[in-house]
Parts: sequence; structure tokens; C-alpha cells
Amino acid sequence: MKKILLIVLAAMLMPCMSVSCAAKKKAKNDYPQYTSQNGKQKATRVQKEEIDECEEASMDEPASEFRAYASAVDEDRDFARQQAILFAKAALADRLESMVLNVMKGYRNTLQTANKKWSESDIKQDVGSMAERVLENCKVVCSNRYKMSDGSYECSVCVSIPANMAETVAGAAALNDDERMGVEFREEQFRNSYREELENFRKMQKERQQ
Repeated sequence: MKKILLIVLAAMLMPCMSVSCAAKKKAKNDYPQYTSQNGKQKATRVQKEEIDECEEASMDEPASEFRAYASAVDEDRDFARQQAILFAKAALADRLESMVLNVMKGYRNTLQTANKKWSESDIKQDVGSMAERVLENCKVVCSNRYKMSDGSYECSVCVSIPANMAETVAGAAALNDDERMGVEFREEQFRNSYREELENFRKMQKERQQ
């Protein structure tokens, strides 16, 4: 009787074992094939992503303009665009501040004012108040909107201001700082420092695009 029971149990278990083995083999074969190097997973290219045309427009900056790119996502498509424009304006303001500070460093190095110290915080405050007025009238060069899979919207923008307005902000900041320090404003030295900083920025921008 025991032998009969063992035979019946063995017969019942055989199909289960074969299904289990087949499942294991299938599961193993379903795993993606990875390549490794030095014991680490090696990443491979999956898909090339296209550059948004507004981002491309910001990189293709003409000499007559200063441009900035930004994007934002929101359930309200109009609010997404407004946010993107605000972010792009903030990027332009940061660029103005950084540029003016670099111009001031070069400008101060050309003057005999070693016994006087210029204030970086005062320069930032001047640029901030002036940039706010300048950026109110910035131009939207490019605007794109995308419908997302979750129903939200992504908006990308490129905004610009005339380059001469940026130079005006830098010149006014330098003039204000000279008055605080009690030194004479040297227009020629300032313009040389401004041109040098602008050339350095354009060069760095081209290198980033390569």
C-alpha cells in the first residue's frame, strides 16, 4: 500500500516540478542582458534627446542681446508659462549680477584705489534694483508648451534684453560705487573691463555648445 501511495505522489509531483523548472528557465531568460566592466554595470545609450528650440534660441545669442532659458510645469497652462518667464528673468538677473561683479573686479584693478575697498554687497544691491526695472520690459523670444501624460503642462521660454541695457546697468553700478568710495569714474577703463568680461562670457558660451 505504501508503495502504491509513493507512486501516486510521484506521478502527481512530476507535472508541478516540470512547470516550476520551466518557469525558472523563462524567468531567467526574461532578465535583460547587461554588460559589465570591472564588476560594474556598463551604461549604454538608449535614446538621443532633442534640445528644445527655446533652449537652442538662448544658446544662439546675438551680440545685440542677452538671453536666458527656463521651463516650468503646472496643471494650469497659463501659470506654467508665467512661471517659466519668471524663472528666465531670474536667470538673467543672476547673469547681470555676476557680470557686473566681474567687471568691477577688472575695473578696480586698473585704478589706483588700493587704499579704498569696494563693497560687493552694495554692488549686488544696486544691480538688483536696476535689473528689476530693466527686466520688466524683457522680450519673449521663444515660447513652447507641451501637454504632459498626467494632464499637466510644461512651458519653456527664452527671454532677452538688449545688450546695451546690460552695459547701462553695469556702468550705473560702477558710477554709484565710485561715488561711495569718493573716486573719479573712469569711463574708458570701465568700458575696457566691460568688453573684456563680455568677450570672456561669449567664449565660454561657445565652448559649452561644442
